[in-house]
Amino acid sequence: MAAKGTVAKSVITEKLKKAFGTDFIGEFDKKVYVWADDGGEKVQIAISMTCPKVPVGAVAVSSSPAGEMNFDEEPVIAPTKFEPAELSQQEIDNVTELMKRLGL
Repeated sequence: MAAKGTVAKSVITEKLKKAFGTDFIGEFDKKVYVWADDGGEKVQIAISMTCPKVPVGAVAVSSSPAGEMNFDEEPVIAPTKFEPAELSQQEIDNVTELMKRLGL
């Protein structure tokens, strides 16, 4: 069984090949490499892709009528609800004891 996101990463890699054309270098060590202009100097950019366990939320991406994505616009990331971890009484006691032992 392949890791989660394997198929999606392949699809994204194919889209990157089309988007970068001759500036697409290839894949190496789980990264995609492309050429990019850095103010008059051509540099390589390594793009790593992961499939997060917890999605950050919906991303609003505008596209042209032809279906091409516009990478010049800033994406809007939907906020996610943050819930801090709750410490058990045992964890609090352990930290208290460690602080005493360490003189903190």
